[in-house]
Amino acid sequence: MRDDNAAVTKPLHQKMSEDLLRRVQSGEWRPGELLPGENALALEYSVSVGTARKAIEELAADRLLVRQRGRGTTVANHSYRQGLFHYYRLMSKDGLPVNQETVYLGVTSARASADEARALGIKRAAPVTRVRRFRLCQKQPIVLEHLTLREELLPGIGALVDAARPEVLYSLMEREFHIIISKVEEKVTAVLAGAEDTQILNIAAGAPMLQIERVAFDLKGRAIEFRIMRARNEAHYFSEVP
Repeated sequence: MRDDNAAVTKPLHQKMSEDLLRRVQSGEWRPGELLPGENALALEYSVSVGTARKAIEELAADRLLVRQRGRGTTVANHSYRQGLFHYYRLMSKDGLPVNQETVYLGVTSARASADEARALGIKRAAPVTRVRRFRLCQKQPIVLEHLTLREELLPGIGALVDAARPEVLYSLMEREFHIIISKVEEKVTAVLAGAEDTQILNIAAGAPMLQIERVAFDLKGRAIEFRIMRARNEAHYFSEVP
């Protein structure tokens, strides 16, 4: 049951923060773009400048906005958030990120399999784009990746990815579709190398590997990407809990 009293007593800065977030989600301000100043927003929302500042600071604390002295407040881009969220947690035995270089193997249109549909919360056989690529660390292939992207939310994404072959896919999503990835969920398991692993990563069949299944969500809580990463045994998964 909805608590009407809670809605009425919600602090002004929180209600303003939620509405600013809604406007970012709608694409009114894109990554890297300036928001109106505190005075202008205070006037627009009929609140004090202090309340407007607190609303902005709340979103800045969540790394969705960036406050820059002398410039103003902008919507954070992926490169800013990535350093804080550590979306790529695979490291080499020497402590190096294993995504130093990316080689694309193929980009194809397809219909969602049962596993893809379940992970993305879509119907089976819904249109998706599949991407195959591998990552290198110190010039050695170490991670094989299979990505599935929701075509209805990212129309034409296959052609864009195939043309740009980006190192960071999420930056392309932000730039072309205003899809901002705000959260990922990952499941880590131990697996054995199959035929594709041996061919691409140059390891023996049946060798132990690390597998990470990731689902990436946007600001609206929609699953955008389903990714399976299969890493050579010398890679390890790094996670830091504050």
